[in-house]
Amino acid sequence: MKQLDICVIGAGNMGCVYGGNLARIGQRVSFLDVWPEHVARISEAGLLLEGLTGNFTVTARAALNAGELPKADVALICVNAYSTQEAAESARTVLKPDGFALTLQNGVGNVEILTSTLGPHRVMAGLSFQSGDLAGPGSMRHTNNGPSYLGELDRSRTERLTNLAALFEQAGLNPVLVDDILATIWSKFVHNCGINAICAITGLRPGHILEVPELDEFQCRIIEEAVALVRAKGIVLPDDDPVAVIREYCSHKFHRPSMMQHLDRGLRTEIDSLNGYVAAESARLGLAAPCNDALTRLIKGRQHKPKSEAPLQ
Repeated sequence: MKQLDICVIGAGNMGCVYGGNLARIGQRVSFLDVWPEHVARISEAGLLLEGLTGNFTVTARAALNAGELPKADVALICVNAYSTQEAAESARTVLKPDGFALTLQNGVGNVEILTSTLGPHRVMAGLSFQSGDLAGPGSMRHTNNGPSYLGELDRSRTERLTNLAALFEQAGLNPVLVDDILATIWSKFVHNCGINAICAITGLRPGHILEVPELDEFQCRIIEEAVALVRAKGIVLPDDDPVAVIREYCSHKFHRPSMMQHLDRGLRTEIDSLNGYVAAESARLGLAAPCNDALTRLIKGRQHKPKSEAPLQ
């Protein structure tokens, strides 16, 4: 199989899981990230990946600036949604003339930003049910090994799509090719709206939600509001009953969703491109989404960094 030059833009949980496993099977992988200590550790000692696909260390280039990395055949976009424009500019710098970007991000709107910057023919869309948990600079635990959905924006089955799927299969990343990748992305959007922020605000894992009747009902309302918005926009979801699908998924998953990790590390979350999007877009269309609105406000309160210490009482 042809060896590719792959640049992972965003060496966080997802970026390290994908980049580490692709490097493990012999692909030439480089990482672009904004965390100096993480970049330095990967550059000096390699990336340590432990968990579901084995325990191993891979050697890889890493940098804070795209201009310092070798030109790539593929740029994996794994940044948070609020950094997509910067990632698109980095991809434009690092990609070879015939290279393309694959987004594996949460939320909606990322494809539109990438295609606006790179052109639609240089963008492939995907979404991931893989998860990782950052253990420290240069160290990642692979905690959930679900499917990786891939598809071309025009629904075609191109050679580059099938070649990338073959690499993902060899790397143990469970590729699934779909014709309508945008509908699948909207389905994952609803999935994330129903899980990530709830776990982040409560500290519970997905499998614990069903154990609390009040929280179980709240999750159902969150999902129903998101589904109502998606259907109002004329989007047909792959699942007939998203509430049942998401509840069944949660019943046997006990990983830490990325939003929980972001809050624990004092980082900005993707709430505005998930539940916040449901609340804002629903209001624009005249729909009610009180549960998504309340959850968004609570997450923003949790991620707020006070300017001063509270006075002693």
